[in-house]
Amino acid sequence: MARNQIDRLNEVGRMVSSFNYIFDLSLLLEKILTSARVLTRSEAGTIYLLRGRKLVFAQSQNDYLDRMIDDPTELPFFNRNLEMDRTTLAGYVALERESLTINDTSGIDPSAPYQHFTGFDNESSYVCQAIMTLPLATAGNEPLGVLQLINPLGEDGLLTCFREEDEQILGFYSSFAALALEKSMTMSSAVSHNVEIIGSQDPSETRAHAMRVAALATAIYDHWSQKKGVNEGERLHSMNLLPLAAMLHDVGKIYVPKSVLTKPARLDPKERQVMESHVLAGARMYANAWTPLDDITFKVILDHHERWDGQGYPGWVDLETGKAIPNRVGENGQILGKKGEEISIFGRVVAVADVYDALSNRRYYKEAFDQTLAIQIMEQESGHHFDPEVVESFTAVKSMLNKIKNQFPDPPPEKPEAGVEE
Repeated sequence: MARNQIDRLNEVGRMVSSFNYIFDLSLLLEKILTSARVLTRSEAGTIYLLRGRKLVFAQSQNDYLDRMIDDPTELPFFNRNLEMDRTTLAGYVALERESLTINDTSGIDPSAPYQHFTGFDNESSYVCQAIMTLPLATAGNEPLGVLQLINPLGEDGLLTCFREEDEQILGFYSSFAALALEKSMTMSSAVSHNVEIIGSQDPSETRAHAMRVAALATAIYDHWSQKKGVNEGERLHSMNLLPLAAMLHDVGKIYVPKSVLTKPARLDPKERQVMESHVLAGARMYANAWTPLDDITFKVILDHHERWDGQGYPGWVDLETGKAIPNRVGENGQILGKKGEEISIFGRVVAVADVYDALSNRRYYKEAFDQTLAIQIMEQESGHHFDPEVVESFTAVKSMLNKIKNQFPDPPPEKPEAGVEE
């Protein structure tokens, strides 16, 4: 075997070994695609995931289009998908579970069962001339999706062809990437099912809301942690786990009566107390942390309703009894809230993401606030409700707000039953 080939296999080994420590699906997909493009010097690439009978664009990168378009949501394939059949390259590879390399898409034999789908090329004015398509399948050879690499570039930066050794290396690479992907998808599915259970109690706590909070919290933490100089290993570890933990921030609502959760008016003091009980109920579920994910999830649940000024809840309480911890009681006997950096950074970050999302989207008791007003409220609460440095990071990433909202839209509101007044 050529020395260059051995070096590339060693590089693949280093890449795929890091996948075992990535649990967040979005982060893993980005890592898989970026690494595959590095291995082949590809200008662009896409990962499709199988959803029912469709192949959904789960991750897409294109260096050329990135220079042309500021907002990724303007790309023609954003939130789009392909039918799962053998007529397209991706569909054929997913169903046959065999790789396919085409170095000239215009020269595909018209009698071949597959053809290059040119719709996205036409809409984006980007020509996919050379395409390597590889299956992503489970250990049992069930399809998970497809990895597609587009337009390899030579040392001179000009378009070239995929080589036979590229196919061999990427075949090896994709099999290990698929194993990591299956593990991550399993964990993400488990978290998503928990979110769906919460939504059955409180329809305002939709999967879309959980995903938006997770995406925004991760972006905020990314900026905050870089600005604070957090150790890179610790920073990436936290960014890997935070999205899953943030999705479960309100898991304790499964213990709150639906009549309280969906009341279309202000809660009375007794109802407010019942509503606030969801924090301790959820925290108890993760109190005996077995894994780093459990630990971060516990901190997110317990702290995301605390306030920087100490006026939040549940405060310094015994987790089991809900009563004040000794020496943590105010002059009037009230439980003291955590304040400042007594609140975990994960709780402080998710608090900002959660409140912003609640303000900017419809709830039973209110219509969605205008984005400008919602941002203004968040900034006004800096130093009161929220950690000022976390708000600074929120402001720094506000260009992502529309992208996140477009990527995870709420389902349409349920129509009232016939004969029932709203």
